[in-house]
Amino acid sequence: MLFKRISRSDPEKIFVVAKNSWSTKSLANGDVVVWDWTTDVDGVGVTAAIATENVSNGVAVAGVAAETIAHNAYGLIQCYGYHSAVKCHSMTSTGHVYHESRAAIAAGTPLVGDVTASALWYVGVTPAESAQVLFPTAFALAAQASYTTKAIAAFIKAL
Repeated sequence: MLFKRISRSDPEKIFVVAKNSWSTKSLANGDVVVWDWTTDVDGVGVTAAIATENVSNGVAVAGVAAETIAHNAYGLIQCYGYHSAVKCHSMTSTGHVYHESRAAIAAGTPLVGDVTASALWYVGVTPAESAQVLFPTAFALAAQASYTTKAIAAFIKAL
């Protein structure tokens, strides 16, 4: 783990070094990734969430890519602290794994990794979720009302 030096002007951040084991693309800054337990299974690989990882209910989120990471390359994944460009979107239908339609993300909304096929973003959840027990690993610091994926400020807590 890499701990950013404490500074009065910058918030604390914690990073892990991980390998991009997702075979179809590079990871980009702001992509939400999960630990890879289907391909590498080595505790170092991260990948995009896939529908079969629904059983994790968000527990497997490793954090957010802090830089571009090519396939099979190593890079920094932020697992704690403020990030200015985390990819998020609102869910506007019940077609997602979490089975409930959600309104726009507001500042303070808990965020969980979306486990639809090849997802690299967070979605918001409400405290009254009834479909599943979910484990938020971030919360929004800005609003995001669009279904289109956008980068917003968030506080990550995926330790």
